[in-house]
Amino acid sequence: MSCSPFLHGGSLIRARIGTCLLHALASTLVLAIAVGVGAQPPRATTLASLTQLADTASPAIKSARASALAARAKVRSAGSRPDPMLMLGILNVPVSPISLTSDDMTMKMIGIEQNFPYPGKLGLSTRIAALQADAAHAAVDSVRNAVRRDVKMAYYEIAYIEAALSVLDRSNRVLQDVALIANARYSAGTGMQQEVLRATLEATRVNESANALREQRLAVLSRLSSAIGRQVDDSIESPSIPKTLADAAVSPNADIRFASAILGASATGSPLPPLRELQETAIALNPMLRMRTAMVAAATAEVALAQKAYLPDVDVSFQYGQRSAFRPAGTAERMSRSDMISAIITVPIPIQRARKQNAAVAASRSDVVALASAQRDAENMVRAEVARLYSDITRSRTQLALYVKAIMPQASAALALAKSSYQSGVGDLVAVLSAQTTMLEIESGYHRALADFAQKLAELDAVVGREVLP
Repeated sequence: MSCSPFLHGGSLIRARIGTCLLHALASTLVLAIAVGVGAQPPRATTLASLTQLADTASPAIKSARASALAARAKVRSAGSRPDPMLMLGILNVPVSPISLTSDDMTMKMIGIEQNFPYPGKLGLSTRIAALQADAAHAAVDSVRNAVRRDVKMAYYEIAYIEAALSVLDRSNRVLQDVALIANARYSAGTGMQQEVLRATLEATRVNESANALREQRLAVLSRLSSAIGRQVDDSIESPSIPKTLADAAVSPNADIRFASAILGASATGSPLPPLRELQETAIALNPMLRMRTAMVAAATAEVALAQKAYLPDVDVSFQYGQRSAFRPAGTAERMSRSDMISAIITVPIPIQRARKQNAAVAASRSDVVALASAQRDAENMVRAEVARLYSDITRSRTQLALYVKAIMPQASAALALAKSSYQSGVGDLVAVLSAQTTMLEIESGYHRALADFAQKLAELDAVVGREVLP
């Protein structure tokens, strides 16, 4: 049908204009659905496969594992004695004239020398290396937990975006129904053209919001690819908050209660263990704290090793000298001499005790104090972080409880009433659009709170060192 200008009766003009506006509105809605919330390509990547891929492909995890293997390989060598030294030489050669046969003390020598560290030093060196290897392996767990946290948080953010796009899709359908009603009222002469235009404007805003979410999704996918170490395309399989987490937050079928009737009361029935129990679990299992504990123990062993430096290492050497037959000066007769052996023990004299051994012991003790203090500070930070996340999770559960029990049912009823009134000719379009906007915000807020709950729980798992919820 042509939408060109024409001169006919007023009602016919209104009908033609209404039809053209409806076509424009339908085009806008189709564009919104196609661009913002359209059909997605087949998906084939789940959260479980993403975390598994991260364990094997993440550069951060690979680096930490290589460092841990290197530290473990050093343990055996740390307790080994130094390699023996082979000695070869010529002894007691006359200078003038140089001759190997003119003096009976001239000999060709071969020997071997071995250093023997004072008893206990090698054992301490082995212990230090083993503790450093334990710290490196704890660092692997810390990095792995951080990567898994990042993967989960990105996945849950994508799940929120998908849910928000679905909300926008439903909003589009509502606006389409409202536009049809507005157009019908305008065609019948009971409505105004501004109502149709207002519905078109709201559809355009929905399209704009959908486009913003699509761009945000690309940014989150990039962050997810960075965490995993592999390019993740747009083929994530039906990203959503797992049902176990959603039910742990607030199950729609649960008997939702609040701690009291006062304003701001929290929802009861938290699935989390008590806060103090979680804090103590984190102190025991947090990989970073385990790494610091091993570092403190290694530094303590280094103090003992530094104190052992007061006790001398011993160098023992054994030499064999072979003497050739020689001819004394002024004679023609050659004389033979027996070969010789020598044994030498060398012990260092600690004449720089104050500058070396004392200083090394003092430095090692200061390292212990510094590391122990840093560990206590880290424990306090872990306790505070657990408390913060615990509070955030509780707040998200309370928001979800309010959404499920009161806000969403009331908003849905208000929208249905406004739409029914407008359709029957009693209400106005502004009330319908206002109710729809409120419903859109509430539904988006619900999914935002649910994603926040899942993300904060992923952070809490990383801090505690294990999954908090079974």
